[in-house]
Amino acid sequence: MDKKIKDVLLRYGIVNINELVQIYESAWSIDNTYILKKNANLAELEKSIELSKRLADENIPVAKYFMTNDGQSYVYFDGDFCYCLMSKLSGQHIDPYKGDYYKTGKQLGNIVANLHIALKKLDSSFECHEADLIKELKGWISHEIKEKNISISQEIIDKCYEFEKVYSRLPRQLIHRDVHMGNLLFEEGNFVGYLDFDISQNNVRIFDICYLGAGLLVENYKDVEKLCQWKKIFSGILEGYEEISVLSSDEKNAIPMMFIMIELIFAAYFSKIGQYDISKNCIDMVNWLYKNTDKIQGIILSRGG
Repeated sequence: MDKKIKDVLLRYGIVNINELVQIYESAWSIDNTYILKKNANLAELEKSIELSKRLADENIPVAKYFMTNDGQSYVYFDGDFCYCLMSKLSGQHIDPYKGDYYKTGKQLGNIVANLHIALKKLDSSFECHEADLIKELKGWISHEIKEKNISISQEIIDKCYEFEKVYSRLPRQLIHRDVHMGNLLFEEGNFVGYLDFDISQNNVRIFDICYLGAGLLVENYKDVEKLCQWKKIFSGILEGYEEISVLSSDEKNAIPMMFIMIELIFAAYFSKIGQYDISKNCIDMVNWLYKNTDKIQGIILSRGG
């Protein structure tokens, strides 16, 4: 694999390599200066590259992409996979469960809101997938639930269908779609960069807020102490977001059901790809979220450090 990656890097004019480290299944760090990404989906890579270029023009901290030697493309296709080369942003990932939970949450809320403002400027001129969670629920998600006999109660499914009335009224725009701590970089407590716009789409903007919140909750909702910390973090996220961009009453009311929808998507997705243990964990969280809808709504209504 190292030889294969080195052959790809030659296409970008990189000959002498001192350190080649695989950091993910489909990404490599080159001399701590570049990141090489691999993807089977050309459209996803091209979207990430174009969005990053446009966001950079708006002074949003994102990676810079490099063209191949021929100067014709940012993507090299080797016959099996597509590759792109980008600058490696400085910074590290942080753990919001360390330090001042509420303050960190506010910082995260600011970060998402600032990105949304920049993406909003682009969404009228940037062609992107128009997501509809209810159509997905009625389509592949419902099919997967029935085919694999996923143990989600009909009561929860009915509530998800009822959510269509609120979902249809929520503000939509171009969103990141994969906002989690692994896609945010910090240096000495300061935010320094956004990563990975491969699956950006047009959707309701609170999806990103809830996706971030759900990601921080998924391994912690059964731990009483961690759950208390999460409440402060998520309260801070909402407060920080609204310091920059005010949420509508519909958006605030929709947050508990958006959490459920996101975890239901994960439950169906992991079932679809055969990762049934992970799917079961997602189902457990769906059930927990449904039982604790009022508590989550309470966080939204009673924010403060």
